[in-house]
Amino acid sequence: MAETKVMSPSEVAEEHQQEAHAPYLLVWLWLAVLTGVEYVYAAKLADFFMILLAGLLVLAGIKAGLVGWYFMHLKFEGKWVYLLIVPAIVLAAILVLALVPDQAMKPMDTDVEETVEFTPAQGTSDRPPGPMVRPAVLWSDSSSRGVA
Repeated sequence: MAETKVMSPSEVAEEHQQEAHAPYLLVWLWLAVLTGVEYVYAAKLADFFMILLAGLLVLAGIKAGLVGWYFMHLKFEGKWVYLLIVPAIVLAAILVLALVPDQAMKPMDTDVEETVEFTPAQGTSDRPPGPMVRPAVLWSDSSSRGVA
């Protein structure tokens, strides 16, 4: 049977004192600053996708760590909680790797352009208003192209 640790009133007061002084406002401020950094970073490096993606993932990891450490009180947990992270990381890796073939084998028609035929309405001129070329779509969802 598991034993319950009985804490003295001074130990309880000390634990509450530590938790009461958690720097929530300071952590929130850091999260807001990092969000601003992400915005500026994304605006400046929009043309360099892989660098942009890597930097945003690092910043998102830092923000997630701050939220978990302070707002989810992982700072006060025992070391056994970190053992739960390992299966979660393994499962996340399996899920990501399971979706890689779907993305890698997806057909892409980026070089093809569709030409739309112009049919004048009754009572209008026979001349089309200009070239009507619709760029090829990168997905195969017919509802997004207006096809019923």
